[in-house]
Amino acid sequence: MENLRIVTEADEYSRVYEQSIFTRPAVYLDDSSNKVVETHKAIVDEDGNPIAVVGKNYNLVQNADIMPQFHDVIMASSLDKTGMTKKISYSHSGAKTKVIYTFPAHEMAVDVGDHVQLQIMVLNSYDGTWKFMSMLGAVRLACMNGQVVVDAFSTYSAKHTKSLDVDVAVEKLETALEVYEANVKLWQQFAKAGVTNAQATAVFQQVAGKSDRLQVLLEETFLKYKAELGTTVWALFNTLTDWSSHAKFKNEANKVATIYNREAKVRKVIPMLERIAQAA
Repeated sequence: MENLRIVTEADEYSRVYEQSIFTRPAVYLDDSSNKVVETHKAIVDEDGNPIAVVGKNYNLVQNADIMPQFHDVIMASSLDKTGMTKKISYSHSGAKTKVIYTFPAHEMAVDVGDHVQLQIMVLNSYDGTWKFMSMLGAVRLACMNGQVVVDAFSTYSAKHTKSLDVDVAVEKLETALEVYEANVKLWQQFAKAGVTNAQATAVFQQVAGKSDRLQVLLEETFLKYKAELGTTVWALFNTLTDWSSHAKFKNEANKVATIYNREAKVRKVIPMLERIAQAA
């Protein structure tokens, strides 16, 4: 009889391992002349390929351990899981992981014919750059832009831990729907509020910094969204999320981290958009 194996959430994630790092003298004699690097260690994949170098005290948190626990949090929450999807993506040779849960049952209208769906993003890293955390977001169905919320919420904020307090995490996740609905109300306000070209340029300058190329790209993208959504703060916001979600990436392999960094820039200028909308 064939042996059947139950596939679990943990099976979706490969395990990684810690290895010592050695230095070799300029004049190599044999392996006995190698020295262990006492201050750091390597994180490698199942084939021994290097993923990251971290400090000796870094506490490795395996995706295969922590991600299934968060999945349990999702399933234990009161969120409507009907039609829920999950997408796993990696960056920097597996050093960074992002899991996106999308909830079609929590679809809301920003404007007539313009709808968004709730998303929960879960992040972890093996190089010490990201703590394990979850972030609230949404996706605009018309263009699949990832909508950045005003306040990211972290279901778990400890930087290096191997287990979640599921009850506490569920309690915090219950606030996600309230935060999402509050953000949709803000976006509805954006859709009704006009914006001047000068105001839009000031926002683009804040995001682009010294990059003239990015400034031009944002200005050109704004023309597209003005034609679709009118000269509104919502068009301005979608110009920014179009860039964070879709603009050309220098390195496709590091796309996950690039999107995260871009979204952080967008989040910083949301107060500017709020002020513009309130003054309109």
